[in-house]
Amino acid sequence: MRTTTFFAKRRFLKLALIGVGGAVAVAGGGVGYLTQTHRYRGRYGKLLALDDHHADIVHALAEACTPDRPGFPTVEQTEIVARLDEELFFVSDGICSEMKAALYLIEMLPLVSGHVSRLSCMPVAERRAFLAKASETRNDTVRVAVSSLAAAMRWYYYGHPASWNAIGYDGPFMQLPEQHSEQRVFYAELLKKNS
Repeated sequence: MRTTTFFAKRRFLKLALIGVGGAVAVAGGGVGYLTQTHRYRGRYGKLLALDDHHADIVHALAEACTPDRPGFPTVEQTEIVARLDEELFFVSDGICSEMKAALYLIEMLPLVSGHVSRLSCMPVAERRAFLAKASETRNDTVRVAVSSLAAAMRWYYYGHPASWNAIGYDGPFMQLPEQHSEQRVFYAELLKKNS
């Protein structure tokens, strides 16, 4: 009897250790999967408000919200990530943190909705379909986050001179050169200083 109990306890401990070790490995892999970024991280250099993971999310969201037809500029050419970073640098901490929370919400939403991928890891066509479906949800928070961020991506895309030829816009009526505000000049100087 003692031998059986001894082996039963030993077997239980071994199985428990294997189970705990497996759970730790799965949890560690899951955290790594959710926090590691992929292809966009190094494209934008120094950002002042967004971290590298946010840059990935914004880039992926912008790709899904803007056209990818011939003659239209890319997300990089329209500087959407840098433009959003600039705007967030000058808003209050509360607004900035809410915007970052909305980005993370949209990034992780596919995982909650039954997909096996974050938004930024999905192919562009799947991202578009997912965002279209998410924009029709009954959940007000999700609907507002998706529509507001998508609108911001389009605002920065079509407001950039690189997109004007593609949409047939010949620029401001007076054809005056662009004048940067003191805020934008200050942001550019900070970027140079921190590079």
